[in-house]
Amino acid sequence: MSLQVAIKKMSLRGQNRERAVNEILLLKDKKNPNIVNSLDSFLVDGDLWLVMEYMDGRTLHDVVRQTRMAEGEMAAVSRECLQGLDFLHSERVIHRDLKSSNILLGMDGSVRESVKATA
Repeated sequence: MSLQVAIKKMSLRGQNRERAVNEILLLKDKKNPNIVNSLDSFLVDGDLWLVMEYMDGRTLHDVVRQTRMAEGEMAAVSRECLQGLDFLHSERVIHRDLKSSNILLGMDGSVRESVKATA
């Protein structure tokens, strides 16, 4: 059985190096159903490739631009996002880029935040 993954390519030039390494270290062992899981990382030609779980749906940004969500759907997505933030804050991690394009929706109804983090 093959596993589908998403790969986030991060430049390690300039300030990005410290941020990228910090993000990997912070999220490496922090698993939560509302946060996109980081699976592995690799250095490739001076860039950091972060291997993450693949979400088979769309971003919240795409959904709200194309359809009208019912109040119950909005409440459910909001609850899942807040649970993810609560988890990060309990781990003393700040989500630095919370926006609808970083909220990923799965076809199974799951809601996960893609995280840019700082301690």
